[in-house]
Amino acid sequence: MYQTLLRPLLFSLSSDQAHELTIKGAAWSVRHPWTQHFLPAVGVKRTFNASTYLSTTLWGLTFAHPVGLAAGFDKEGQLVPLMERLGFSHLDIGSMTARPSKGNPTPRSFRLKADASLINRMGLNNSGTPSVLHHLSAFSPSIPLSVNIAKTHDPTILGEDGILDYAASLSHTLRWGGADLITLNVSCPNTAEGKTFENPEPLAALLKGLNHTIAEAGSESESIPPVLLKLSCDLEKAVLSEIVDLAHSTPWIQGFVMSNTSTRRDGLQEPSSRVTAMGKGGLSGRAISAWSTQRIEWLASMTSYPIIGIGGVSSAQDVLEKMAAGAALVQLYTGLVYEGPAIVQQIVKDLEHIMRQKGVDRLSPKTAGQLL
Repeated sequence: MYQTLLRPLLFSLSSDQAHELTIKGAAWSVRHPWTQHFLPAVGVKRTFNASTYLSTTLWGLTFAHPVGLAAGFDKEGQLVPLMERLGFSHLDIGSMTARPSKGNPTPRSFRLKADASLINRMGLNNSGTPSVLHHLSAFSPSIPLSVNIAKTHDPTILGEDGILDYAASLSHTLRWGGADLITLNVSCPNTAEGKTFENPEPLAALLKGLNHTIAEAGSESESIPPVLLKLSCDLEKAVLSEIVDLAHSTPWIQGFVMSNTSTRRDGLQEPSSRVTAMGKGGLSGRAISAWSTQRIEWLASMTSYPIIGIGGVSSAQDVLEKMAAGAALVQLYTGLVYEGPAIVQQIVKDLEHIMRQKGVDRLSPKTAGQLL
């Protein structure tokens, strides 16, 4: 039904309109749970349990299978029960920022249908960290929950002010206490000031500046959630190596998310004139799959920390490729747009089928290559 009816209807709208309608509809569904009885009409099973041989434990948390929701879809933390119902094994909420932000003016989202990809320049629109955490407080998910923190979209907030902005969100989150993981988004390309803290020198200053926030929270709590760095697939290998060294020297950084969207435009199937007309923004989906997989391989050769792989995940094959490159988990967003709400359950079903065929009884980065 999604492919034959809902997607054509949504794709008849602009990408911005379809996104807004989807988020509003999903939030309404959360407030009116009876509507979820209709999910089987779009391929979502009434009951869903992944096979135990897909599960893994990382950071002391159990993930039923590898596929989670990437940040950017549920920016406000209002869709948690519905996303859990769709079968995601974990959720990354946000990005959220210390101050509310309307983001960039529309149009700010575009489909590249020939590439099964999106370009967006949303600009970190959200109601602010305190508001998002308030929304999340209404839920008690049974799956790991990550909150994604970025710098407020404001070109006047730079340098030390930018560090204080991150610190405010981090402090709010640690005091809230409901996050299983925290992701530091230092690689968003969709603000006027660009990827402010992804380069090694400003990143070093950011991590040093956040040490006080972490230490202060640690004195008041027995444990600090693992903090992950979210990076771009535009990074060169030498720069990535410097970032990894910084992470290794920062005890509270315990993993990586690779990758955020890309500013590259090479190799696209969509007509170049149309792509140029879309303007600036981050590219996501199938078009960045190879780039993100390559960076995951580089990253895995530099660190033993767990990696969450993102970029063009829409099938079991995509999951296996990311895991064979070194990812312990994956996340998706653009695949949800193109494949619909049953995507996670379909991926899990296909992974289980492939594993039975190949006689592999445990999915991990070490065994994923045997399944390709």
